[in-house]
Amino acid sequence: MRPLAILAVVLWSAPAVAQTCRYEYGIWNTKQRRVSRRVTVEKDRAQLTDEEKGPLGCTPCREDQTEIKLSNGLSFLACAKIATPLREALDRAIEAGQEIRTVVGYRAQMSKGAADKDGNRTQLSNHSFGVAVDVNEMENGLYDQCVSWSPKCRLIKGGPYRPGEKGSIVAESPVVAAMKSIGLEWGGRIAGKQKDFMHFSPSGY
Repeated sequence: MRPLAILAVVLWSAPAVAQTCRYEYGIWNTKQRRVSRRVTVEKDRAQLTDEEKGPLGCTPCREDQTEIKLSNGLSFLACAKIATPLREALDRAIEAGQEIRTVVGYRAQMSKGAADKDGNRTQLSNHSFGVAVDVNEMENGLYDQCVSWSPKCRLIKGGPYRPGEKGSIVAESPVVAAMKSIGLEWGGRIAGKQKDFMHFSPSGY
């Protein structure tokens, strides 16, 4: 079965969701290089904007997220609509020898899009919808000034990337293949000046 077909089956069988949407998100400031403030949202689901309707039918609503527990004991939150294939993919990677030390899934944050005049980002990230995961953040940093990987790339988040060391992710890693099989792309392959070696999402961004 193709990756998108797997997700389509899960979406078709997803249970009905609550009518209220609650979530809290941080706003990333590019000048301060930190979350500048936090915003709490509570509204009727019918009032969700287009910007709050993310990939794969997922939203930032806390009600749409569920806990995933992996075979190695790690747990994290992700969109309930993709929870089963996501858990199975990560467990397959572990079984194939992938060392998974940490996983960050759902984390509502406005950290995409153009910055406003004050340096605040203006779009919710894929993590905000529970459709992105960061694996082994301290071994697979986010870099800019990095059209292709080299030691000259500038680390801006997470730990230094040292391909070949334990916990690092490369194109041949089991987790890359496992996530690809369910339609999630690796941030180590994205085009442009950033490389996000810990990151997996529908777009890789």
